[in-house]
Amino acid sequence: MATRLLKQVALRLEEEVDGLSLEDGALKAILGVRFSEVMVVIDHDEEVGSIRVSVAVPPPAGAGRSFLVFCLSLNTLYWDVKLGLDEDGALVVHSDFDAPCEANLDILSATVLDRIESILDVLNDDVVGWLLEHNLGTPRQRSRWESFLRDDDDEDSLTL
Repeated sequence: MATRLLKQVALRLEEEVDGLSLEDGALKAILGVRFSEVMVVIDHDEEVGSIRVSVAVPPPAGAGRSFLVFCLSLNTLYWDVKLGLDEDGALVVHSDFDAPCEANLDILSATVLDRIESILDVLNDDVVGWLLEHNLGTPRQRSRWESFLRDDDDEDSLTL
């Protein structure tokens, strides 16, 4: 069940994040980004007083041990975003932060947006860059990633 805090955050984010909806006790949105279409999930743990923003994706075709080592090494580069594997073997890019029930909703909502953008940056820039450099992924994935490179030359910011 969604917490009261999560429902209030949803109201503040609905104009910022296209397709944001409350499902299964979490906020979810499917965003089409360079890496692929990804589902961003925002959960609130009321007991712990924290929010987790996460994206889980299957490891790309051809990615093996060296890809996992690369992803784990990214954990040392980013303070707010971490990478790991879930119990199904999906690559999970996530960010956890304090969110007590009495938190300032404007600051909390801005933090959620910031973390979404940071997670997408890790996927779009670091992960995709490494995969292209190592010629991994399916031909269709590589084509998508390369086409976004051409399109990104004209844009300076990410649109959620």
